[in-house]
Amino acid sequence: MELHTIDGRLKPGDAFKMIATGYLWGAGALFVPAITLMTIIIFLSGAPIETNGGIVEGSQRLKVLAPVILAPIIVAGQAVMIGGLVVFGLWLYEKRRPIRVINHGGDA
Repeated sequence: MELHTIDGRLKPGDAFKMIATGYLWGAGALFVPAITLMTIIIFLSGAPIETNGGIVEGSQRLKVLAPVILAPIIVAGQAVMIGGLVVFGLWLYEKRRPIRVINHGGDA
């Protein structure tokens, strides 16, 4: 990932990329395995799955996989929303006080 600055200031698009990518990987590494593990436990437990007072049987049990299928979509959506809100907040803050990116040596 490359972050670009203009006059020592981080561009909003790069800030969004950094925040959204960090959240996507962080939340994905936490929630996707947890939901997958819970689904495996549900299938292996042999306990009946109840929905609306009725027992789910046969091919209907595959509907339990919905959280596993939807988890990456939900995490990506949250990354866009949270990343966008944080960048919007930083943009509003930057209107009052500049946010500077300082290079303390290195390869740049």
